[in-house]
Amino acid sequence: AVVSTQSGHYGRGALSVPRPQPTMETKPRVNGSMLSDKIGQEIVAVGKVITNDGKSMKLELSDGSNVLVSFVDVMEAMPNSMVEVNARVNDARTLSGLALVVLSDDFDLKIYNEAVSFAARYDMFENKTAAA
Repeated sequence: AVVSTQSGHYGRGALSVPRPQPTMETKPRVNGSMLSDKIGQEIVAVGKVITNDGKSMKLELSDGSNVLVSFVDVMEAMPNSMVEVNARVNDARTLSGLALVVLSDDFDLKIYNEAVSFAARYDMFENKTAAA
């Protein structure tokens, strides 16, 4: 087999040294009850569009909380559509939107909320045991 070395030389039997891969910072997935703990942070939230004037939209998040998300660019999402929002938390009820993905209409917010709540409990448990 012909493989590459870190110096870029190719040859039979040369060792390949893996190069460091860029790491993607993950953003916490949250529901409305978690926003007050995430002020100033970037998050991912999923909800149903209540109203949208293009630059701001009111969302009902997976736990039933309502938030206002403001965007710099116009975001198209019809009322009652399901969306995933990447945003920075301003306070417990307002977000600065960074990106938006429209999800399928049959997206199950209840199951999603259960998964987000479960993951948050697991993270709290993991952080407490790591600190011990």
